[in-house]
Amino acid sequence: MEKFYNLAKNIVMKNSLLYLSIILILAVAALNTGCYPDDPGPQFPVYNYTDSIIHPPDIFQVLYNISYVGDKQAHITFKDDAVWFIQRLGEAHINYWAVNDTGTLTIVYTDTLGLRAGYTYIFTANNNNYTEFNNFFTQFNKLAIDYDTFEPKF
Repeated sequence: MEKFYNLAKNIVMKNSLLYLSIILILAVAALNTGCYPDDPGPQFPVYNYTDSIIHPPDIFQVLYNISYVGDKQAHITFKDDAVWFIQRLGEAHINYWAVNDTGTLTIVYTDTLGLRAGYTYIFTANNNNYTEFNNFFTQFNKLAIDYDTFEPKF
């Protein structure tokens, strides 16, 4: 009987060490998950389409609320003549275009355009009557390309 008691005691001790080890590993893992800083989010401004955007920085985004039907227009005036990479972020069903004093240009996915200083461009988003969409973002990146020799200008 004593042999049986010693065997049972050894099994319980080994399992206790196993359970204790697992608990310690889980505790250390749980404590380490909080050691990383929160994501600071974008390091550039996000403008609302309802505000006039005057002299934006070299990288910025425009947020359009497209939860209801109709054209949403952002008015953007650039400080310098420059070449800009413009991209749609998100839903492909949204219509997006730019208007200047000479015409309209549809931006299907991305476009690179020479935009002139001091002129207010109108960038328009339309949800095309899809009511399940709420927000639509576009991003503008100023490129280190010579404006004078770049084509197309808009």
